[in-house]
Amino acid sequence: MSVFSELKNKVTQYIDVNVKLFKINFIGRTANLLSYFMFALIAMLVAFCIILFLGFGLVESFILLGLTKVASFFITIGIYFLSLLVIVGFRGKITRFFASGIIRVMTEGDEEEKEETN
Repeated sequence: MSVFSELKNKVTQYIDVNVKLFKINFIGRTANLLSYFMFALIAMLVAFCIILFLGFGLVESFILLGLTKVASFFITIGIYFLSLLVIVGFRGKITRFFASGIIRVMTEGDEEEKEETN
C-alpha cells in the first residue's frame, strides 16, 4: 500500500509542478504581449506627433514658396490623403507584420524549451 501512496504523492507533485509552470509561462507570455502593445501605443503616439508637426512644417514651406495659407493646407491634406491610400493599399503587408510580431512575442518561450530538451 505504501508503494501506491508514494506513487500517488509523486504524481500529485508532478501535476502540481506542471500547473505552476503553466501559470508562470502564461503570466510571462501575457506580460510580453502587453508590453508589446504598450510599446506599439507609445510608438504610434510619437509617430502621430511627428506626422502632425511635419504637416505644419510642410504648410509653412508651401507658404514660403508663395502659396496662400488655404492652398498650402489643401496641398498638405492631399499629400496626407495619398499617404492614406498607400497605407490602405499595403494593409495586408502591414497587418501581417504586426501579426507576426504578436505571434513571435507569444511563442518566444517555445524555442527556448525546444533547445533545452535537445
